[in-house]
Amino acid sequence: MGKQIQITRSSCDQFALPGITGTKKQQEIAARAFELWLARGFRDGSPQEDWLRARREVLELARQAS
Repeated sequence: MGKQIQITRSSCDQFALPGITGTKKQQEIAARAFELWLARGFRDGSPQEDWLRARREVLELARQAS
C-alpha cells in the first residue's frame, strides 16, 4: 500500500496554478478531487493525482464556459 498523505489546504496549495486565486476555485477543485476519491471507494490512488486531474477538469469546464 502507498504512503498515506494528509490532505490539507497547504498540501493542496502546492498544486495551485499561478494566477488562480480565491477560495471558490480551490473549493471547486477540492470538491472534484473528493468525488474522484469517493468514486474509488476511498481507497488506493493518490491525493496529488486526484487534485491534478480535478484541476484539469475544472479549468477545462471554465474554459469551455467562457
